Amino acid sequence: MNAVLSPQSDNFWVRFWHQPVRAERLALMRILLALALLGDQFCQFLPNLAHFYGPDGVGPDGLFKSQLVSWKWTYAFFSTDNMTIIYPAFALWVVVTVLFLFGWRTRWTTFALWFLTRCFIDRNPDLRNKGDDTLQVALFLLLLSPCGQALSLDVWRLRRKGLVTGPVWVKPWSLRLIQLQLCLIYCTTGLVKLKGTHWMEGSFLEWFQGTWWDGRSVHFVLNLTERGHWAYAQLPLPFWITMPMTYTSVWWECLFPLLMLNRWTRRLALTMGVLFHVGISVVIEVGFFGFYTLSFYGAWTPDRFWSRFDKPVNTERHPVPLAASLLMKGASR
Repeated sequence: MNAVLSPQSDNFWVRFWHQPVRAERLALMRILLALALLGDQFCQFLPNLAHFYGPDGVGPDGLFKSQLVSWKWTYAFFSTDNMTIIYPAFALWVVVTVLFLFGWRTRWTTFALWFLTRCFIDRNPDLRNKGDDTLQVALFLLLLSPCGQALSLDVWRLRRKGLVTGPVWVKPWSLRLIQLQLCLIYCTTGLVKLKGTHWMEGSFLEWFQGTWWDGRSVHFVLNLTERGHWAYAQLPLPFWITMPMTYTSVWWECLFPLLMLNRWTRRLALTMGVLFHVGISVVIEVGFFGFYTLSFYGAWTPDRFWSRFDKPVNTERHPVPLAASLLMKGASR
């Protein structure tokens, strides 16, 4: 179960895609994503389940099957508004999420969780937001990864049988896809904001106009009465405070891929990301989008962090696997 170490190389491209990494990095993302989804299920879905999917709610059966709405393949499995079916289906969704959290039969539970999540999201598209999109992308990427090879019941059973000893190392390509996905999410979001309101129209200077260029965006967001948790009168942040927040957030998003190339700037960028998402969740109603995005941060925990928790292995009773002994010499980024 432990990955075999590929030859060390001075080529960054080779090390980036081929040098094994600690399995805990993927496992932490799995755990963070499961906790965020459980919070979403119990705080937003369960109290409003009948209103979201019931016959007397906003999404009765047949409403989204008209010719004006594109057909979803999940309708073939889950298109009812019968609450005697919806409540057990929701309970199954929660149970699978818990199994995913603890890493039981992780490959199959990841697929089941992705499928059930897709069914509930497509059942009422009016509920869909960017948090749901982030959740689906994260589940699909974890479906391609060995996220159950650490911090899971799967690996715990193998350790009890003596089939796994020492740290588990896995091939890095699925982890790199997750990291690249997060960089793309931030960078494209920032570039779209900077595009302005007159992109490719009028003179060159008119391309770079808009609230993100003149520093007013955060001020306007805090004044959205349908989104804000507090009225502006309750939290009257002056413009000289919101303007730096506007510029900092948009340029942090645009430059995020470059900031992740260096160890020290990476720490700064991730710390800013935590403050960014927690702050947005406290001030504005954005659902669980921030927490789903923060689950991607688990993939950025360095291997040297997890090596602190390694226990010495008794080589007389349980020989240390070759991969573990070789890879303990150095940690991947």
